[in-house]
Amino acid sequence: MKKKNLFLNKISLSESCKSIILGSILGDGCLKIYKPYKNARFWIRHSLIQKEYWEWKISQLIEIQTAQSKQIQKPSGFSKNKKLLFQSSAREELTQLYNILYKKNLLKIRSTWLNNITPLSLAVWWLDDGSIIGNGKRGVFCTDCFSKEEHQLLKNYLLVFWKIEVHIGTLKRTYKGKTKEIFRLYLNTTSLKKFFRIIMPYSPKLPSMIYKYCILYKDTKLQQRWISEMNQSFPSMEKFIINTINKRKQKLKHFRK
Repeated sequence: MKKKNLFLNKISLSESCKSIILGSILGDGCLKIYKPYKNARFWIRHSLIQKEYWEWKISQLIEIQTAQSKQIQKPSGFSKNKKLLFQSSAREELTQLYNILYKKNLLKIRSTWLNNITPLSLAVWWLDDGSIIGNGKRGVFCTDCFSKEEHQLLKNYLLVFWKIEVHIGTLKRTYKGKTKEIFRLYLNTTSLKKFFRIIMPYSPKLPSMIYKYCILYKDTKLQQRWISEMNQSFPSMEKFIINTINKRKQKLKHFRK
């Protein structure tokens, strides 16, 4: 049984709002306190190509929106796409969340608040930072900003509370002439399917994000079984699911004849 953070439960935001914030905090979102304000704002940013997902996410956050919450930013970094920005109102409830999740202005992974994560939170985390990789049957969370110790906490949390086994992989990245060691969470086929079965019923029904769940098989019977499982969570989308799977297979040499 999960031991909930009682203080977090008393924060007067809807459960869906808190779930989306927690999932986004692990992914593409953050809480910030801007001077001279005393209260925190929730902040998310997505590429223009994820507009449908961005619009769904902020449609679930009406209780913390203002008329100026939605903004479009110019391209930055390596991407040539415009950015979609959401910035909430400054609220006491968000400051309460900030004080639980952050330490010295940095997100701190702790089991005390991980225990409040819901299947919806996990779905948002996957849509933000998860990807199917390799031969189309393994997954990864691009959790580059977390320390090795935080990855171990996340690994233990997924195993204990969701029975999902992951392993921590190590990569080296060079930035401005300096090589840095980063870590990511990897899921084998068994874990990935188990994880998807948890989150798919709670995931937004968005055609543009369906590729995030398209596990690929050479065996047509196994492929059809997975399409059937997806279709249970994404009803009336079977043709789109099949088309997405076929397009992904065409891009992989492994599946080309």
